[in-house]
Amino acid sequence: MKRAFRNLSLALLGWLLLVPSAQAAEGLGVDPQYRQEVFDTYQRVVKDPQYQALKGRLRGNLNNRAVVDQYLAFLPISPLEMLKAEMHARKFEFGIPKIIFQYHQRWKQLHPEAARKYYGAAKASPVELEPTTDKSGSLQALTESATIELNRNMAYNFPIPPTEYQGEIQVSVNPNNPLQIVAAANTWDDQNGTCGDFGMQAVFYSNDGGVTWGYTCSPDDDAYGLNCGALGGGTFGSDPALSWNSNNEVFLNYMLLCYNGDYFYSMVVARSADGGATWNGQGVIKNSWSTGDLEDKNFYLVDTNPGSPFFGRHYTCWDRNNNEKFAYSTNNGVSWTESDLPTAGGGIDLGCDIAVQKNGTVHVIWNTLSCVFNCNNEQTYYSRSTNGGQSWSTPVLVVDPNLVGFSNKNCPSAQDDRCIGPFGSIGIDNSGGACDGTIYVTYTDFPSGGVDNSDVWVRRSTNGGSSWSAGVRVNDDGAGGNIQFHPFLAVDQTNGNAVVAWHDARNDPNNRAVEFYVSRSTDCGQSFEANTRASQPSLEFNNSGVSSSNMSSQSNANYNPNQYGEYLGLDALNNKAYVAWADTRAYFPNFTTDTQKDNVGFAVVEFIDVPPPPNATHVASIVLSTRNTGGGNKVAVATVTIVDANGAPVSGANVTGTFTGNFTGTQSATTNSSGVAVLEAGPKKGSTSFTFCVDNVTHSTLPYNSSANVETCDSI
Repeated sequence: MKRAFRNLSLALLGWLLLVPSAQAAEGLGVDPQYRQEVFDTYQRVVKDPQYQALKGRLRGNLNNRAVVDQYLAFLPISPLEMLKAEMHARKFEFGIPKIIFQYHQRWKQLHPEAARKYYGAAKASPVELEPTTDKSGSLQALTESATIELNRNMAYNFPIPPTEYQGEIQVSVNPNNPLQIVAAANTWDDQNGTCGDFGMQAVFYSNDGGVTWGYTCSPDDDAYGLNCGALGGGTFGSDPALSWNSNNEVFLNYMLLCYNGDYFYSMVVARSADGGATWNGQGVIKNSWSTGDLEDKNFYLVDTNPGSPFFGRHYTCWDRNNNEKFAYSTNNGVSWTESDLPTAGGGIDLGCDIAVQKNGTVHVIWNTLSCVFNCNNEQTYYSRSTNGGQSWSTPVLVVDPNLVGFSNKNCPSAQDDRCIGPFGSIGIDNSGGACDGTIYVTYTDFPSGGVDNSDVWVRRSTNGGSSWSAGVRVNDDGAGGNIQFHPFLAVDQTNGNAVVAWHDARNDPNNRAVEFYVSRSTDCGQSFEANTRASQPSLEFNNSGVSSSNMSSQSNANYNPNQYGEYLGLDALNNKAYVAWADTRAYFPNFTTDTQKDNVGFAVVEFIDVPPPPNATHVASIVLSTRNTGGGNKVAVATVTIVDANGAPVSGANVTGTFTGNFTGTQSATTNSSGVAVLEAGPKKGSTSFTFCVDNVTHSTLPYNSSANVETCDSI
């Protein structure tokens, strides 16, 4: 059944891609003025019995041109817009499969007037080129806080590189062997029929720290005892999540979907024992193909803390029909026990993330929305489990952002079709250092303005999640202005530093071209270092002089409707950040006909620990005055305060200074416990104007750093 279906898929591709090149290049996103009309049309169409009948005929006939054309001819809006409207109405998101894009192109052929109305002729015009944003002029950039290794195109050396879409990346480093790295992505590449019917999960693996990469994919439905072909459909995957166990096995959790006109959902996990080169179906977390339940937005983590009472336990979270779920496995992911996370906020749950403390406590965040059709509020909540995921604490609000997903006000220029949300990412410090036990959450929000002014933020908890700090802005280009969005967070367990990576349009005046930045906190999340741009020009991309990617429909006519998805890949270990992202430099702004489209870009950012300057003394202040001594005589007085590099007063420091003007001479005095030395010159009659300058400060243990002086001379 599978082989027959895939042979038909080649035929489908043939007749669907007989599309005039200009039309194929038209923008995918509906003109914003028609979005509400599209939503209204969707709501009307899904209630039409004829639509239901025609959609039902697709079952077993996804590649039958007559059946597909009859279905598409009936639709007043594109099947791509039908799917996006369904996502909006039911509050879910997965990677848009290739077959829907192909149906979209065919629909435009069948509905030329509607296509021009909704998508506009302007989007078929020549592509507007964004300015090159590189400012370094080299293939390796150096900052005070980090070095960036050569940007890698993970597909650079492949004999047959992956084509079409690769996006919504995750990356994970083996903590036992940092040379082993695995990345996974949503994909449209079926790898010649071996990777699902419409693209399962692309998997990239490296055994040399990310210098070179191999390429494969995750298992299809038959590896899990499922049979989409029996439902008359084809398979695809979405939402990768990766985690290693302590035995050097890596696990890939993903949505395995079946499409036959309707969508059927399952959550599965695959295992690799050879660093990601080969994979086996390990377990089915939840199969809802028979019930039609919507299983969405998953993350996954293995407890690798030897001191944990639940060492080796696997955890995953996701939502079912907008109700947040959790499950754990005690047999390496083969079978699963499920539980509900507690109810909180608006009650429409979507998006989650997991962190495990070294004492075995499981920490989870998730988002909950308040909606009618559009949503008007979104909040991030936190809960913990101290018994291995069996029960959960009362939810605590982490953040109530202004940014709201599914609000129709969450579509920035950089991601104007897929739009964005404030989804959080969580991590915990298990290093045993000064910040041990601190929990961090990163998210996107705009304190004022709108979505195009969004920034990246981190909040922290130092009391086990019971309360949370105010947000600390991570991006250092100032408040508002250009957009930063979709951050991800990892804690480097070798030193306890919190590391954040994100999408960033700061260098494009049009707020569309995105680069990928990273920063770390070395003070328990109270502040973040100068931002480092991970994306750099690289000869491994066709557009080798460009450091940015661009999926804005206003600039890149060939952009993929998934755009950047909802997250990028980040891991942190041994003072390095491993960053992976969806990259368009293979075909944009030039080389638009290249079969490679959205590649996976990758860089290793090595942080440099710049030692603090040695403690030293300096002058904090000089206060000048005069004092009467009788007979018309006065004394010049210089009150000098000496502090160390931390601003603490220094006692026992000998201060030498010179008076000039009406009072002259060089004097010395020793600072008291408040760091104050009083130097005098005189007495003298006449004018009281004079200048005093500190010549030197000596101390038994601390050097004098005159360059740090707040002032060295003063006059009255």
